[in-house]
Formats: sequence, structure tokens, C-alpha cells
Amino acid sequence: MLDEFDLARLGELPQIEITTPQSHGSPVQRGPSVRTVLDAAGAADIRSVRIEGSDPAQTLTAAELTDRVVLSFTKRDTVKLAAADLDRDRWVRDVQTVVVNP
Repeated sequence: MLDEFDLARLGELPQIEITTPQSHGSPVQRGPSVRTVLDAAGAADIRSVRIEGSDPAQTLTAAELTDRVVLSFTKRDTVKLAAADLDRDRWVRDVQTVVVNP
């Protein structure tokens, strides 16, 4: 296990905003990029990550982990995987776990 992050710790990381016109709610998502979280956790040699939450888990390749992929804070005090360049059906609500190289 690399590291664990709660909402407060995620909030201490650098935050970005991305525009997501495909969103069913807010067209702007705000939070740390997944890459920033992985760097803070000490993850290296990333080939892929699996994001697990209340929606079906999604696996993203290293190439998909751009600075436009975030763990966006929600109104329900959770985070969701959101991305400007991913279809809405690949987003994951209530993220609990990020598994490196699943």
C-alpha cells in the first residue's frame, strides 16, 4: 500500500479546475489531478490505475492520466473521478480506492 488520503489531505494538494461539458451537473470540476495524488503517494512506474467507487471501477492507462483527470470534490463530501477527455460513463462517483498497475 502506498499511502492513504482523506478529504482534508486531498484538499491540501494543489487544486485545478477543468471544464466538463459532458457533466450532468456542474460544468466545472475542481480538485487535485489524479497524477498529483499519485505523485504525493510516491507511486512510480505507473502503467495503469484502477479507480474504485460506487460506480463500476474504471482502469486508466498512464497515457490517459493527463492534467485534465481529477478527483473532484462533490457537494456530498466525497470525490469523484472526472475528466475533460473521458466519456461521462467512465467517471466514478464516491471514489474509495486508487489501485496502481492493477
